[in-house]
Amino acid sequence: MQMTDTIKIIIADDHPIFLKGLQEVIEEERNLKIVFRTGNGRDAIEQALLREVDIVILDIDMPGANGLQAAEQILAGKPEVSVILLTMHKAKDAFLKALEIGVMGYVLKENAVVDIINAIASVLKHQPYISPEMSSFLLKQKSRANNSPLAQLETLTSSERKIMQLVARYLSTKEIADELFISEKTVSNHRMNISRKLQLSGKNSLLRFAIENVSAI
Repeated sequence: MQMTDTIKIIIADDHPIFLKGLQEVIEEERNLKIVFRTGNGRDAIEQALLREVDIVILDIDMPGANGLQAAEQILAGKPEVSVILLTMHKAKDAFLKALEIGVMGYVLKENAVVDIINAIASVLKHQPYISPEMSSFLLKQKSRANNSPLAQLETLTSSERKIMQLVARYLSTKEIADELFISEKTVSNHRMNISRKLQLSGKNSLLRFAIENVSAI
């Protein structure tokens, strides 16, 4: 998709003033168009599955269906759609659940006006986005002691551990390549080898593992 194309977006939040403000911020960008807005998660699911849409932005706390439930149903029906979640809370469990579902963006509502355009730009390039404040919070959390991940991590080389540390910082493949002065292909090969050694599969599984075990890497 070319950035000059009109990007069709659905937004859902049960706070009307916030919803209106979010639409105004998004539509200041000339190629971004809100095609539907709602305060109900069920309506968001229905319209996302009916309409031609590129991005769905969902508040985690909504009537009808919460953001995680809505995201799961939308992505089950239209896996090509990028979902961004909005949240008031810095909650690790909700974030990890979002990754498991396949959510590409995770934005704190307190910073949404600043972060939402960056989040949209990232997910359009198929790169995950997380609000910097949420990232800092998660990286400070201690991973739970677990012999199984630690045993699996022992199989990684020093280069693979470095890749994992950068993955845990939410760096994209290109950003990791630039950081380590290696090619993107080399990074991709490392990521595949790490996933194989750790027996990881599924969208965002490597990122989720890195976050959960960051203190052990």
